[in-house]
Amino acid sequence: MIRKEILEDFIIRNATPDDVVQMEYVQKQCYPSLHESEIIKKEHFINHINIFPEGQLVIEKEGEIVASASTMRSFYPDENLTFLEITDNLWMTQTHQPNGDWMYGIDMGVLPEYRGLGLSTDLYLARQEVCKKLGLKGQIIAGMTIGYGRVKDKMTIEEYCYALEIKKFADPTVTPQMKAGFRWIKPLHGHINDPEAGFTCVLMYFPVDVNYKIASH
Repeated sequence: MIRKEILEDFIIRNATPDDVVQMEYVQKQCYPSLHESEIIKKEHFINHINIFPEGQLVIEKEGEIVASASTMRSFYPDENLTFLEITDNLWMTQTHQPNGDWMYGIDMGVLPEYRGLGLSTDLYLARQEVCKKLGLKGQIIAGMTIGYGRVKDKMTIEEYCYALEIKKFADPTVTPQMKAGFRWIKPLHGHINDPEAGFTCVLMYFPVDVNYKIASH
């Protein structure tokens, strides 16, 4: 189990059922434009903890949960499923694969007032430690292209991702993910019901072995 200090007064650790009310609060504060049907609630978080306790993490500051991350085990997702399909409508019961060789990150959130401190990177790196301990290939995520909604009438999602790669501009979510070590694979059209993201995400991976390659599409 993970429990360690990452900054003064900040502790990163595995989530417990006592955290789920605050985790739901973090979720709602982080994703104000996300459709209500895709907001993870305390009942979902409890189920995640029961199913895959090693993969559920929080950051605590003086008793307050300021960030959280939820994951499941999975094999490489060959199908282009929506967020609700890949997460079993947020419950994970049917889609968590106990023998899966990847950690699939379904949620990452940091309270707005604590952004800019590198807490999301700390969570990604802590998840990578879990991957190593469990012998997994690494992490896979559907990165929310939060900035794409503003420019989707001017460029394709492929052009948007390329612009992020060459650092022409930054995306509030995908850019930190790339800085943490994620590499993009392909866009996921209609993956999520969020107009700020242009209803699009980007499938990305962070391998344990830096030489491991998945071909981009």
